Parts: sequence; C-alpha cells; structure tokens
Amino acid sequence: MPHAQRLKLPTGLTKALSLKQPYAWLIAHGYLLVDDRTWGTQYRGPILIHASKGLYAEYYDYLKSSTDIPLPPKDQLELGGVVGIANLVLCCRPGELPDGISRLQRAHFGGVHQEYYGFLFEQATPLALMPCRGKLGVFEINIDELLAAPPVKQAELF
Repeated sequence: MPHAQRLKLPTGLTKALSLKQPYAWLIAHGYLLVDDRTWGTQYRGPILIHASKGLYAEYYDYLKSSTDIPLPPKDQLELGGVVGIANLVLCCRPGELPDGISRLQRAHFGGVHQEYYGFLFEQATPLALMPCRGKLGVFEINIDELLAAPPVKQAELF
C-alpha cells in the first residue's frame, strides 16, 4: 500500500502505542487505519507503533484466508519492539469517524460497540525493529536511546 507522505522519526521522548501482531504490522504498513479501543486519548501527533510479544492468531488466519493483504508468515512478524510510526490524527466514537473508512481498515470490522474509541492513523511508515518493552495505554519511549542501542536479532529477545 503506498504511503502518501512518510513521517520523519522524531527525537527524544516520543509517544508510543503497543499492539499485538498482526495489528502493529497492519497499521505500520497502512492497511489498518483505525484501531478500536475501550479508552480514548487527547494526544494527537506522531506515535510509534510498538509490537507487543503477543500474536492474535485467529485474526491473522482470517486475514490470510479472506483478504489479499500481503502479510508476512506468522514467524516473521516482529515482536517486542517498535515496528513503525504513524500520525494519530483523531480519537473519537465509531459514528464520528470520517466517511469512506472500509470495514477492513478497522481492527473490529465486524461491528464496534458505540462506547469504544476509534484511533485514526495517517502517514504510517514501517521501521526496522527497535527492541524495547511496551506498556499499556499511550506511553513514552526515548527514541534516541533506541537508535543508539546495537541491533538485536528477534531471536535474542526471548
């Protein structure tokens, strides 16, 4: 999926959001525009996409069998670190999202409870894995420390 305009990597403390795979991969590569959450945030702006150590296998299997999204094999999905950056432009209730967002561009495309919040992402850009711990909610990561760390192979994380 083409990227309209890539975000530049910020410096210093940067906001981040941790997601299970394949959600993190889908957002970082621009296939998933809205992630539905039970909580909202006032934050808008660049946000690092962190892949937790979890994989939602049922959703992955559904996407592989029912869509033409070129997901990598399960064992090649990166876990335990930053895998992308996007611009968080909106956080709102499902009925307040802009028109034109398809069911496949949402994490919960089967129907979303009206009490959820949709996080709308734009300008998603995948990044090489930068290993680090995730946290719940929107949290901060010192991107300079991640960039200064020596490269780590995914197998070394576990």
